[in-house]
Amino acid sequence: MNATRIILAGALLTSGYAVYAKPAAHSPAPTAAELVAARQAGMDMSASSLTLLKNASTNGVPLKNLAFPAGGLAKWAAALPTLFADSTKGAKSDAKAEVFTDRAGFNAKAKVFVDATKALAAAAAADDKPAFEAALASTGAACKGCHDAYKVPPPAKPG
Repeated sequence: MNATRIILAGALLTSGYAVYAKPAAHSPAPTAAELVAARQAGMDMSASSLTLLKNASTNGVPLKNLAFPAGGLAKWAAALPTLFADSTKGAKSDAKAEVFTDRAGFNAKAKVFVDATKALAAAAAADDKPAFEAALASTGAACKGCHDAYKVPPPAKPG
C-alpha cells in the first residue's frame, strides 16, 4: 500500500512538472550588424595578437609562453569565414563585394590564414624558433593577401 502511494505521488509530481515545463527559449540569430561587429573586433584582436607574438619573439620570450596566444589566433582563423555570412552582404563594413561574389577565392585565402596560424601554434608549442619565425611571416602574408583582395582600403590621408 505504501509503495502504491509513493508511486502515485511520484507520478503526480512528474506529470505536474511536465505541465509546467517549458522548452528552453532559443536566442535569435545574430544580426548582420552584430556579425560585422564580431568580425571587426576579432580582426583587431588578431592584429594585436600577431603584434604581441612578433614583439615577444623578438624580445626573447620563450616560445612555449606564446603557445596560448598563437593557439587563440589559430582558433580565430578557423572561425573567421563564418562571420562573413550572406546576411552581411549589405551591412556597412570594409568587406569588398568580392567576399560574397568570389566565395571560393575568399575561402582559399582564409584557408591559407588557417594553415599559417596552425603552423604558428604548433611551432610555439614545439619551441621551434625557425618554424615560428617562418609561420609568423606566413601569417602576416596571409593577412595582407586577404586584405588586399577583399578589404576596402582606408581612405588616402590628405597632404
